[in-house]
Amino acid sequence: MPASAVPRLRSPARPWTAVVPAPPEELRTQPGIGRVPASEDEAARDRPLHSFFALHADAVAAVVGHLWPALVSVSPRLVRSTRQLVASRAEPSGPTTAEDPAALVGSLREEAAALGVSALGVTTYDPRYQFAEYTDGSGTDPAGDRVIVCILEQNYDATQRIPAERSEQAALSTYAQLQDRLVELTRWLHARGFSARPETYIGESMFIHYAVAAGLGQLGLNGQLLTPHAGSRCRINVIHTDAPLPLDAPVDFGLEGVCDRCQACVRRCPVGAIPAVRREHRGVVKAKLNTKRCLPIVTQAAGCSVCMKVCPVQAYGLPAVLEEYSRSGEILGTHTDALEGYDWPLDGRHYPPGETPRVPDEVVRPEGYAFDPDRRTPPGGSYPVLG
Repeated sequence: MPASAVPRLRSPARPWTAVVPAPPEELRTQPGIGRVPASEDEAARDRPLHSFFALHADAVAAVVGHLWPALVSVSPRLVRSTRQLVASRAEPSGPTTAEDPAALVGSLREEAAALGVSALGVTTYDPRYQFAEYTDGSGTDPAGDRVIVCILEQNYDATQRIPAERSEQAALSTYAQLQDRLVELTRWLHARGFSARPETYIGESMFIHYAVAAGLGQLGLNGQLLTPHAGSRCRINVIHTDAPLPLDAPVDFGLEGVCDRCQACVRRCPVGAIPAVRREHRGVVKAKLNTKRCLPIVTQAAGCSVCMKVCPVQAYGLPAVLEEYSRSGEILGTHTDALEGYDWPLDGRHYPPGETPRVPDEVVRPEGYAFDPDRRTPPGGSYPVLG
């Protein structure tokens, strides 16, 4: 039975329709995320982004070696969906539709909703956030200047088991289910005469950048996209197209303000890899994770993701969080075991609020584990194209 057919792994595959209330003034920051455009340009020019899978291929091999139980059950489904997605990158199959852009994007959203896509947004192609392995340096995208961002919600119950093999299976299964939907949307665009090129789940660009730009969420302190309906309990992918779709804009949902007052992920990270404050990095104002401490734990502790599990927006949704904040001035669920407690796979113990695992040095710095977070180009300077 395919993993996506197992109820405990399957996405609910439903569009998010609940109204998200405007945040109170004290939670507001700015639409999307703070940016310093000149620094963004400088970083893109002097330190181009690379795919993590190319830049840290040695570390990826170690990750796969530890996560193989989750991969074995899901990988056939994931490989099949990836092949179908790549095969869908054909030329348009019909004459170009002369539909009004507003009507066109409305029809696209209806199609996505019928497919069970949780959320969809549109933004512009940004060469600064395309990985060097997947660009010709021209600053343009042959498929077009629009990027359609699609989000699919991840199974709730599996996510609450984090850190666990089941939650990793659910994440990979959701990627496969999302790719299936991108195939259908790509065909939909082709039938109307438009170019459309979906990316695979591995990614040729920074999905989170496009999701923020398309008004689908804001960046949490944990470095993940927080959507207002499910936090980071979702998967993201994109389609590049020349369809003349109207653009969405970044939104201030109040999520940064919630993060600043919550900080559950900062408190509960087993190795203290999440900073409590934001600083400018590559022209983006964000909390920069300590990946040197984070990645070895992700590798060895069933994918970890404690920072996702303990997020109140993931567990309860932003409307409920804002309602509680308006009522009491508190962030819903913080300092409770229901939200912040977790079972640690490396010792089998449950850790309630106020307690975190003691992670031995040999786990944080495993022997033979090569990971250099300051590496700027792939080993040997080569740029292998993946997928």
